[in-house]
Amino acid sequence: MDESISKQYKTDTLSNIITNLMHVIKEESPELSDKSIKREARRRFINRVDSSFYCTKNKDVMTFLRNKAFDSELHHLTRTYFYTHEEEWLGFSTISLKILQISALETAMKKKLIASSKSPNNIAEIPAYLIAQVAKNENNTLSGFCANDILTHAIQEIDNARNLVGGKIVVLDSVNVEKVIKKYESFGFMKYGALFQSKSELQPMFLDISKIQT
Repeated sequence: MDESISKQYKTDTLSNIITNLMHVIKEESPELSDKSIKREARRRFINRVDSSFYCTKNKDVMTFLRNKAFDSELHHLTRTYFYTHEEEWLGFSTISLKILQISALETAMKKKLIASSKSPNNIAEIPAYLIAQVAKNENNTLSGFCANDILTHAIQEIDNARNLVGGKIVVLDSVNVEKVIKKYESFGFMKYGALFQSKSELQPMFLDISKIQT
């Protein structure tokens, strides 16, 4: 990541955005119940998404941001980070925890995923960190800001969590496009498992974050 670029944008958590929205609404309408305040905060967040964030190449990203991000944050299922410049949303990333099913993988691949002291023979699943979303706002105006900046920050946040609670495997599902896969590979991600079907084929990839320096 270009350090000169990183100094030009800030990072804001969706948790902080929600908290600020609810605080403003409560000040505006103190008679509202907590449930009504939450409902209004969700409405205002969705309105901002609709008016200021565009990712026409990946509709799944917009579906998540519009319909799932708010509640997933409140229910502690995910953590979403927005990258901002002068109040503009440049992009966002979402990370979460995942139980990774590895029973169907070949032994050689299992060995890369599990702790070195463990035998792969009887291990069917392992904990992992999931990079669920990486998206750039097509209308962002900060020259030089790119997906690399978003992915770098997401990995840094995961590394912070890893230093506190352990774990080493980061996974994501890449669209099956060579240019995109090579981008992830440049960060140290490797393919594992078979392609699986969605609206487009997705390639599972993993990173052993204990072997890199962020």
